[in-house]
Amino acid sequence: MATVLVVDDSTVERLRAGALLERRGIQVVQAANGREALEALTQSPPDLVVTDLQMPEMDGLELVERARTTNPALPVVLMTAHGSEEIAVQALRRGASSYVPKRFLARDLADTAE
Repeated sequence: MATVLVVDDSTVERLRAGALLERRGIQVVQAANGREALEALTQSPPDLVVTDLQMPEMDGLELVERARTTNPALPVVLMTAHGSEEIAVQALRRGASSYVPKRFLARDLADTAE
């Protein structure tokens, strides 16, 4: 069974993303910020990371870079409520595997994760 680390400072959004993945039989681990995510990555590396862009302490783009530095093969999907083409391009340039606007989360997240 695949494991996905979902990172979002919003408990509601984190649970929502987790539920969408669990419906597809994907095991979900959660972190409330980038620091917690990096700790989770060292303890038990997931198959995929799905992270919010705007978070305190460390934003999603920094998490993408740091996660890919320690585990270059780890795919990271960036999600954000304030999506734009510019943010998507920046995320991909910094190492994200994909980008999903939160308004399309229910439609696209599980397919992107698979």
